[in-house]
Amino acid sequence: MRFSVLGIAIVIIFFVNACAPIKRISGYVPLDMEVERLKVGKTNKEEVISKLGDPLIREPKLHSSLIYIQQEFETKAFLKPRVNERIVVELVFDENEVLSAINFLDEKAANNITFDKNKISSKGRKLGFWQQMFGNIGNFSSEQFLN
Repeated sequence: MRFSVLGIAIVIIFFVNACAPIKRISGYVPLDMEVERLKVGKTNKEEVISKLGDPLIREPKLHSSLIYIQQEFETKAFLKPRVNERIVVELVFDENEVLSAINFLDEKAANNITFDKNKISSKGRKLGFWQQMFGNIGNFSSEQFLN
């Protein structure tokens, strides 16, 4: 009797764990403190890319802009992946390639962005050996622990 109850409990635990959703995060959005360091009207495009890394999208319409996107996908069992959260930061530049606006797009505006199906690999920021070794000393924020 005791073993059958234990066996049933173990089977139930396996079924519950097997149905747990799989979460995956893709893309890159700079931290708020990194975006706050950028100065509207003073920072140029090259400085932004060197500080934040390559963006996911470079938009050439009217004024050039850089778009950083991070998405959280959730997959349950055999169903299609579903986007739970999408964070979009758009950095708009004027014709002189100086930062003119920083936009944090909401869900509606983020859904209007059309994605190209081609895959592009981004090198991101290039850190030297010593930057990698000592870069995180004293550089922790509560934001990193909440994610």
